[in-house]
Amino acid sequence: MKLFSYLVISSVVLFSNSGLAEQDRPNIVLLVAEDMSARVKAFGDNVAITPNIDALAQHSILYPNSFTTAGVCAPSRTGLITGMHQASVGGQHMRTRDFKESSYRAVPDENVKAFPELLRRKGYYTYVSSKLDYQFSEIAANSGPFTIWDYEGSKPSWNGRKPNQPFFGMYHFNISHESALFPEKIAKNVEKGIVKQIVKPEQVSVPAYYPDTPIVRQAIAQVYNNVSAMDRQVGAILDKLKAQGLAENTIVIWTTDHGDGLPRSKREIYDSGIKVPLVVHWPEKYRPQGMKPHAINEQLISFVDIAPSILAMANIKVPEYMQGSALLVDQSLPQREYIFASKDRLDEFPFYERAARSSQYKYLRNYLPNKPGGVKLGYREQLPIMGDLWRALENGEMNEAQQFWFMPRPSEELYDIINDPDEVNNLADNPKFKSQLEQMRSALTNWQHKVKDYSKLKEIDQAQLFWPQGKQPQTPKPTVSISKDLVTIANSNLGASIGYKINNGKWQIYTEPFIIKSGDIVTTKAIRYGWQESLETTIKHGN
Repeated sequence: MKLFSYLVISSVVLFSNSGLAEQDRPNIVLLVAEDMSARVKAFGDNVAITPNIDALAQHSILYPNSFTTAGVCAPSRTGLITGMHQASVGGQHMRTRDFKESSYRAVPDENVKAFPELLRRKGYYTYVSSKLDYQFSEIAANSGPFTIWDYEGSKPSWNGRKPNQPFFGMYHFNISHESALFPEKIAKNVEKGIVKQIVKPEQVSVPAYYPDTPIVRQAIAQVYNNVSAMDRQVGAILDKLKAQGLAENTIVIWTTDHGDGLPRSKREIYDSGIKVPLVVHWPEKYRPQGMKPHAINEQLISFVDIAPSILAMANIKVPEYMQGSALLVDQSLPQREYIFASKDRLDEFPFYERAARSSQYKYLRNYLPNKPGGVKLGYREQLPIMGDLWRALENGEMNEAQQFWFMPRPSEELYDIINDPDEVNNLADNPKFKSQLEQMRSALTNWQHKVKDYSKLKEIDQAQLFWPQGKQPQTPKPTVSISKDLVTIANSNLGASIGYKINNGKWQIYTEPFIIKSGDIVTTKAIRYGWQESLETTIKHGN
């Protein structure tokens, strides 16, 4: 039985209040801020300066209990783009390319496709900004399977589509990224006027896992100021939709790729690392029957639910391999009891942790116990707050809760999220919470029995499985046959996606045989996710 497939979502139109024709499908825009927890006024944070997201939220559904599948970007993005937990497709380590012992990229099972490719197959124009980073690609645009996007790059826009063609666009906002907290980057962003230093250190709250120092407060205040800059960038896109008369035909989703880019948030599977804000705006003509135009929905949402939800928005059948459900669309689906998250290798440091979270409790299982969570990752050490934390630790200026992340950690942790939202009071050894511990332990174990987890292998074995001897396999060349004017393309690798172009035009995704005329030149190539592209095959029809 498919995990979380509470009922089969067919290709039946879900917008029963609209009676929409197939060609009148919604445009969909997915806006993803980087490295950011719910520092938004609409989500109850009164320090935040986020007027554009707040205005959007006034006419949207807010999901305050949304969670990524990892606390770091590449694994989280793998879960988002596939609708599957990253460990089940081999994308759990940060990053696959950083594994020192052998080169490899994630190679999902042959039936697994990124959801934008599924949209593209059904006629959507798909585009993305410059960041990919889903483990079967590199970080930058044009480094992943060419069949996923019509456009990738620094000028993402719906303008490249055909007349009346629906579009799906995905934007990433780097201004809130961890790197924007590095001193040199702060100075440049302020000098250029991108970031305004509005929020002051004395305005912020300090979580229980940090000592209250000037540098800690400054770091948190800078997060708010970067978030405010991101909000202005979001506003520019929303304004463009309105100016071009597209707002009433476009579903807008805004979220973040994981929690704050601060120590003990980013990379971790505590709520500080995986709990994110989520806003879904429905234009009236597409809003599902019975769904209010503005509401706060408290149910648990996992990032693996976003891909099936977007497919359902477009009236596309959700593949059985996806591990999420269309919870953002179909209110009749049973709500989740738990969300699950994973933490694996970070740069050169091995980790192997899994988490289960209910509406009240968080359970963490550490398969490599007695090692600290706080280690000296070179990239993170560029943060001034990180140096301040090391200084406070060495000088004995931290209490037990603040020291915990830096100390050898236990094999199990249990937290009462309602009463301990910062997750600093571990209840795993408290006999009063034995039943809750056993319940959460069972929930995680049951989930692990249903979902493939490549971390059960040593990473070297995973690497050799995907890229034998560290060499990237190449997708076989497609074969092309023309019968009269009908072109049929095939590939010997069942997992390959196929693209073609006619007379050196734009690449199109191949889904079924098509007609050409005499003299046309057809060029085709294929790609298996995680492999090299095939060589091209070119054929001219007739004389």
